[in-house]
Amino acid sequence: PIIEPEVDIKAADKEQCEKVLLECLLENMSMLGSSDKVIFKLTLPTVANLYQPLVSHPQTLKVVALSGGFDREQACQKLAENVGVIASFSRAFTE
Repeated sequence: PIIEPEVDIKAADKEQCEKVLLECLLENMSMLGSSDKVIFKLTLPTVANLYQPLVSHPQTLKVVALSGGFDREQACQKLAENVGVIASFSRAFTE
């Protein structure tokens, strides 16, 4: 499956939302069967490499970054700060 929860980049508590999201995603990964694989499409995090536990999880196929409303320059900069994450920037590339 592809899991695509999006955190609003304008949320006052964005960093805290991302931490809670990560905890929930990791907790639910334990319910997957050993051969199940997941793709995550996530808003670029406030803290670089926050989603590294998902990137390195054996049941994660890929972590894909959503631009989430950042402009292209911001999105590319934030992507560069997140090792192992690839881009899916449809909104950022409509500029």
